[in-house]
Amino acid sequence: MKSRYLLRVVVLLAMLFSVFGTGTQVQARESAVNQLSAVIVIRSITYWDATYTGSVNVNRYERWPFEFTETNNFTITATPTSGDLVPLVVLMDVNGNEISSVAGSLNSTQPAGIYSVMIQPQSGGGNYNLAIRKVEQGIPPVTVVFDPTSVNELASSVGTVNLNGVPASGYTSAEFTCTYDPAFLEISGIADAGLFGADAVKIVNGPTNGSFLVAIAGSNGNKATLSGPAIVFNAKALKQGEATVTCAARVSTGDQTLTTLESVPGILTITVAQGTLAGTVNASKPVTVNVYNADNTLAGTPVVNPDGTFTLSLPPGTYTAIASAEGFLDAQGAPVITAGNTTTLSTISLLAGDIDNNDVIDQFDALTIGMGYNTGVPAAADLNNDGTINVLDLELLAANYNQSGSLAWP
Repeated sequence: MKSRYLLRVVVLLAMLFSVFGTGTQVQARESAVNQLSAVIVIRSITYWDATYTGSVNVNRYERWPFEFTETNNFTITATPTSGDLVPLVVLMDVNGNEISSVAGSLNSTQPAGIYSVMIQPQSGGGNYNLAIRKVEQGIPPVTVVFDPTSVNELASSVGTVNLNGVPASGYTSAEFTCTYDPAFLEISGIADAGLFGADAVKIVNGPTNGSFLVAIAGSNGNKATLSGPAIVFNAKALKQGEATVTCAARVSTGDQTLTTLESVPGILTITVAQGTLAGTVNASKPVTVNVYNADNTLAGTPVVNPDGTFTLSLPPGTYTAIASAEGFLDAQGAPVITAGNTTTLSTISLLAGDIDNNDVIDQFDALTIGMGYNTGVPAAADLNNDGTINVLDLELLAANYNQSGSLAWP
C-alpha cells in the first residue's frame, strides 16, 4: 500500500443527510441504510493503489465515499473473487447522482470535490476486490499488463509488454530484460508480438531463475513505427499473492546507440480458488449457521433460507460449522473445503428444548415453559414459534428430554 494519502475520507453529515435522508444513522466504516430494495453499506477509501475487499448481492450494495483535493484522473476496478458476481461500478457526485457507470473497471477525470463509488451486482453476487489507481498524465514508454489481471492459483494469464509513444521515425530494435519472482509465477510461451514487422529477427534467452531476455530487430528496413505490444508471454500463477513482472527496456533508432526507456511493471493478483459449503438445517425457529476457521475466527455466516438451506464460498481448508436456533441444542460439524468443489453437510434437525441455553434439555427448561404459559415471553420458550407458550411447546421439549451437548453434524 503506498503511503501517499489519497483523500480525506470524511463522511460529512451534510452529504449523508442529503444522500440518505434525515433520521438515518450512518457511520464512517460499517453502517447500513435502506435504499430501494437493497441495503447500502458505507465503506471507506483512504489510499491510492490499495486493494480493498467487499461483498455484494441483490440485497446488499456497497458505497465507498472519498474526497479529492485536486483534479485527478483515476481508474476504479472491481474484480470478483467468489460467487458468480459481475460487478457494476457506479461513480456518484456528492448528492448521489450518477456520473458514469460500467461493469468491472471505470476510468474518469474529476475536479476537487466529494464523490462516492457504488459497487452493485450487474448480475449474480459474491466477494470482490476494489482498487482505485491514480493515472499519471502521460503513458510510460514501456508498460507490462496482464489479461486477466487476477487469477486463481494454477491458472494462467497472458502478459504483454507494450512500447508506448513510439516516435514517427521509429525504433529499429529493442531489448527487454524482464524479472519476476519464480515462487509466484512460471513463465512460458515468450513470443514476438509483431511490432517490428512479420519477419523480425529475435533472440529469446530464458526464462531462468526469475528472468528472461528478448531482443528484436526489424529486418529489411522494417521498424516499429506505432505504439503497441512488443512481446507476449504466458504467466502461470503458483501461489497466492501479488506477482510483479518488471521489464527494463533499451531501444535503438538505427544509430547503433541504445537508449534506456522508463518502464512500469505489471502486477498479477493471485487468489485461492474457492470451494462451497452447503447444507440444510431444520428447526421451527430461525436458524443461524456460523463457520469458523481453524484458529476459531469467524470465516463466514451464510444466509439460511426459510427451508433451512444455505451455501457459503470459502477458501480450501478445514472449518468448524455450528448451526443454532433460539431454544434448541446446537449442531456442530467439521467440513473440509476443496477448491472448485461443493462440500454438502448432511441434513440435520435441531433438537428443541434448551430454553436456558446450557446445552441440556431438563426440568429447568420445562419450568420456564410453565412460568411463561399462555404468554409469548420468553421467546426462547416458544419452541414452535407460534407466538404462544403452551403445551405444544412442552410436547416438543418432552420429545428431547435429557438430551445434551451439540449434535454431530457429519
